[in-house]
Amino acid sequence: MTFGQILEHAKPYAIGLVVGLFFSPIIGFNAGWLTTTTASNLAAETARVDAFAGICSDTAGRMATATSTDLATLQGYANRAKRDELVASIMANIQVPADVVSKVSTSCSRALF
Repeated sequence: MTFGQILEHAKPYAIGLVVGLFFSPIIGFNAGWLTTTTASNLAAETARVDAFAGICSDTAGRMATATSTDLATLQGYANRAKRDELVASIMANIQVPADVVSKVSTSCSRALF
């Protein structure tokens, strides 16, 4: 087999390699197969906020049951100050990382809304 024949047989593979190297990142990012660092960090932060907000709203439910308070009385825009007070008292007992405290408080207050 001569060198020319080897090149002729290898030509489709070489073209496929070059095309694949060019298009695979484009297809991968557009199809969502690859995640960026920012997307991963955002997903992790959202999971942390959701977990702490769940703890907060569960604690609010237990506090309302213990004091025979109906959480429905805290609904509505007019009762926002009461909800914020309740959330602040609950957040004082939960060790939430400083970078997500405001997001957890907001999410917990909205869960009670």
